[in-house]
Amino acid sequence: TNFSKVMYKHTSKWPVLCAVFFPIDVLASDSILFKPVVGGVATTETLQPLSTSDQWPGWCGVKIQRQVSPQTKPIIESYYTLTDGQRLSGVFELDNTRLSWRNNALQSVFIDLEQTQSIGPLHIGVSETLQKDSVLLVNNDRLDGFIESIDTTNGVALQVTTPGKIANEPPQKQLTQIPIQRIVEIRLATKLKQPTGWRFWMADGGVIDVESWSDDKNKCHLKKLHVLPETQGVNVFWNDVLAIAPNSNKITTLANCPWRAVIDPLSPGPRLSPATIQARIQPTAFDAIPLDLYGPGVFQFTNTQTKSTLSASLSIPTQFKSNADFQISIECAGKVLWQTKVTPEFQTTNIQIPIDGPEIIVRLDKSMRGAFGCAIRISDAIFISDTCGSPSEPNPPHSNVPTKSDL
Repeated sequence: TNFSKVMYKHTSKWPVLCAVFFPIDVLASDSILFKPVVGGVATTETLQPLSTSDQWPGWCGVKIQRQVSPQTKPIIESYYTLTDGQRLSGVFELDNTRLSWRNNALQSVFIDLEQTQSIGPLHIGVSETLQKDSVLLVNNDRLDGFIESIDTTNGVALQVTTPGKIANEPPQKQLTQIPIQRIVEIRLATKLKQPTGWRFWMADGGVIDVESWSDDKNKCHLKKLHVLPETQGVNVFWNDVLAIAPNSNKITTLANCPWRAVIDPLSPGPRLSPATIQARIQPTAFDAIPLDLYGPGVFQFTNTQTKSTLSASLSIPTQFKSNADFQISIECAGKVLWQTKVTPEFQTTNIQIPIDGPEIIVRLDKSMRGAFGCAIRISDAIFISDTCGSPSEPNPPHSNVPTKSDL
């Protein structure tokens, strides 16, 4: 089968405003609120209700807030993730001999291996760069090679290379068929692309890119979906939307930044466990999943947005609430940008800090109890680029013209 690759270009820029709340009268009988995601200085500009993407007032994004908590949704076990970061929950489907992916909102999507990053559990955060395709089995075995095809009947056709059986014998290539029911995850060593257009983060963990959208009371009409260019549009409930961004390249999540923990020279001495970070993998607005930092220690994050605003919410993990006793500092370029003492009285705190540098340091100082009671949860942590900044330009039309693969 020959696969095609589609390339996009995007040049939109967006003004920098302040963060405020306001109700959108046309949405779901006032049960939905738009929380603008912005950076920089405050402004008193009046914001009007929105009904289409053409009326977007220039925010970097919005987080959808519900006045009434949505019903608990079933856990989705599998996701089809594309090379541009789009992600669809669902299951395999064989449709007229073509292998497709069945998603509740978008129905059937043809699986293009050249556009595929992975198929498997929900992954959010930093992932390793693969040199070969990889298949993870239910018994935790991992096979590396080259995936030739995926078929619901025969499974995954994986070409693996084995060493020669005798001296000086060249490596042997062998094609192995692996049944779908034995596979936990499929990952392909494909070249990643930058996303384009408007990006929607969904409550089922999905991520969908479109050219534009419009409001239809309690539903949002998505127009010209990138994953289904032949489809004019599809309706989704606003209650199923977590966040929207007109240009997701301008928002970077802390969870997607490479990080490492280093020894704090100010807190020497032995400890029972190293400083570490645990990510809580769950569907979240902008994929800004909660990160639990266990100190004492120094945590260094490398960010691609060198000039940006760090927006985040800080709280104490529930199990440490009554024993918290430490100091937290956020530093960049050798300067302390924010610092506070954390005790059991510490309340959830929202921060918005200007960042001018590629490396962010979060320091948790040793408490009177050592590592016990020294932990912080960072939620909704995103870097908003300073280049979000000028009058918006329309997105270029989405092209369906296939180009020669550069893999």
